[in-house]
Amino acid sequence: MAERRSVFSIPLVRELAAVLVIKLALIFVIKALFFSDPVELTDPQDAVAQQLGLSSQTSFQSSSPQSEAQQ
Repeated sequence: MAERRSVFSIPLVRELAAVLVIKLALIFVIKALFFSDPVELTDPQDAVAQQLGLSSQTSFQSSSPQSEAQQ
């Protein structure tokens, strides 16, 4: 009878399994670092303005200089 060898005794299979395990570990590390906290989107305009370093007032909410000059 033929001797049964383990699948992992083949060098290509061992190498592919090692690469797969490393890639899965990297994916989980990246997921934990960048996607661990949920993002609160109660007011997305304020969140974007805060990230960009802009004021929280938008241009259509603030009064224009022309209307102030007329008053």
